[in-house]
Amino acid sequence: MSLEKTNDGEAFRKPPRLISDWKLPKGVARTQWEYISSESVAKNYDHSLNGTPLLSQDLDFFLTHCDKPGLTLDLGCGTGRLARRISPLGYRTIGIDLSDPMLDEFQKKAGNDPASGIIRANMLDLSFLKDQVFEYVACLFSSFGMMLDSKDRLVMLQEVFRVLKPGGTLVLHVHNLWSACRGQGGIIWVVADLMKRLVGVPGFGNKLMPTHGAIHGLTLHLFSYREISKLLKLVGFQIEVIKPLFEMNQDDLAPKFFKSVKAHGFIINAKRP
Repeated sequence: MSLEKTNDGEAFRKPPRLISDWKLPKGVARTQWEYISSESVAKNYDHSLNGTPLLSQDLDFFLTHCDKPGLTLDLGCGTGRLARRISPLGYRTIGIDLSDPMLDEFQKKAGNDPASGIIRANMLDLSFLKDQVFEYVACLFSSFGMMLDSKDRLVMLQEVFRVLKPGGTLVLHVHNLWSACRGQGGIIWVVADLMKRLVGVPGFGNKLMPTHGAIHGLTLHLFSYREISKLLKLVGFQIEVIKPLFEMNQDDLAPKFFKSVKAHGFIINAKRP
């Protein structure tokens, strides 16, 4: 994928760095690379997620907090779910993903839509983008959690901060650490992970996920409310909203502490001052 796939040339200061398939990109584990490179995962991606509540929750949240059309950077764009929702409303989107198969699906679904551009690039390296050009940056469906090293997560958020205009908005989704109580290992894994956090063991929060699309060993970073809040503030973001996400909407009536524990994830609106 190259710059020719997008019409927003004013956002770029140089071409993106070429990504070689013979070595792992920075910040990408081997099992993640298998997932990213899988054509079957990409072809079945949208169908496999039909009925998932988050698919409407995060897009509705984006449109609530980014309510005026503007240039939007979609990091980990996948098959273009965000672009298909917002492009007809007047937003221009540039989608970035490492997965060629996902971007192929994006292009098929977008057709000749002039408001949607795609680039194959690593969201850890946005050096090809100019400073302060985007009104909005989105990183949805736990793409941020695919980065397993805390230093990489910090670098990515610093890059996002750089490319956002003053007053621009980041919409970020992360999985909640406490949601692991209901998964493999349950409360035992969570207690062990909390101990790792207390003593500063590297890799805390990184959880082995169930087999997905025939890919074994896929790992995702899970965030506590405090961890993601602290990280965003460290970079310089002002947090406007952190909304806990549930399977059922009635949990919105729950006490704040209950929300932060039971939520399967958080959707965040953070602004660059």
